[in-house]
Amino acid sequence: MIHPQLEAFLEKTESFLSKYPFLSEYEKLKDLEEKTGYNKVYIFFLGLFLDYLSPIPYFLGVAKLVTDLVSFVYPAYMSFKAIDSGNVTVDTQWLTDWVVFAFISI
Repeated sequence: MIHPQLEAFLEKTESFLSKYPFLSEYEKLKDLEEKTGYNKVYIFFLGLFLDYLSPIPYFLGVAKLVTDLVSFVYPAYMSFKAIDSGNVTVDTQWLTDWVVFAFISI
């Protein structure tokens, strides 16, 4: 059961989307509605929500955290593998990587 005001809002939004199909890719919304079973208005607002909130983690520093973890964890793992392998050239490669990482991090 949907609240009458919410139902009226959904109907107004759906009529707006059908009136201007080039703004909302109306045909794709109809296809998604058929595939998922969710109202196309809900899918439209989910797309808007994700589109406008996707840059927020970047500004909160999450992107830097992820890149720092990737640039530290993978070389650390490969360095331990290189030490176990006994190959001097691989050890030198990962030692060089750590020197470059330290230079960039400072």
